Amino acid sequence: MQKIIVSYIIIVFSSLTHAAIDPSKLLKVNKENNPSCVEYYNYQGDLYCSTTKLQANSPLSAQEITNYEKQHLVFDNRFWQAAWGKQTDAITTIEYVPAGDDIDQWQELITSQFIPSATQQLSPRQYLDLIIANFRQSGLDPKVTIHEQTPKQIIFEFQINTPKNLQQDEIQKVTQTDNGLYLLHYVTKKPDMGTENRQKWLNNIKASRV
Repeated sequence: MQKIIVSYIIIVFSSLTHAAIDPSKLLKVNKENNPSCVEYYNYQGDLYCSTTKLQANSPLSAQEITNYEKQHLVFDNRFWQAAWGKQTDAITTIEYVPAGDDIDQWQELITSQFIPSATQQLSPRQYLDLIIANFRQSGLDPKVTIHEQTPKQIIFEFQINTPKNLQQDEIQKVTQTDNGLYLLHYVTKKPDMGTENRQKWLNNIKASRV
């Protein structure tokens, strides 16, 4: 699955937890190999990735996906299905696609995440700054729009126009609580989701709660 949205959360996750990864199995990210990357890591100040999964944790079952959801999500009027999930002590991730869609060929994706270990290490704004820095380090130059910002929460959007195979438009909400960081994303594989769709998902994301 080629999902920038999730990959860059793994960057943050790896930075915070210093997971034991063999550097010899990683590639330094550039524009040529970026499309082949599966997992991303920060190592000694540089951005690396693997082209195969290195984490040993098994994905969650369908029942576990339901049980481990940490947020109350507001979707649109279509049926959405929890298509993939994974839980570790450091992060929980659940991914949703419109019912009937293939998670490996997604065109729209909603991702709910919880990072319990990040509460004291990362504010919502610091999280955004880290995301932007990692994008630029990998050779991408997204257009970033901050829609709302408070000390404990930020809602922002980034749009990637080039390269064409990585085009996407994503809205994220990051909420800081005493328990950790809650993240909610909506992303579409278009460089611009359009005014009407943007407003709909901004409303849905704002209405979703932890």
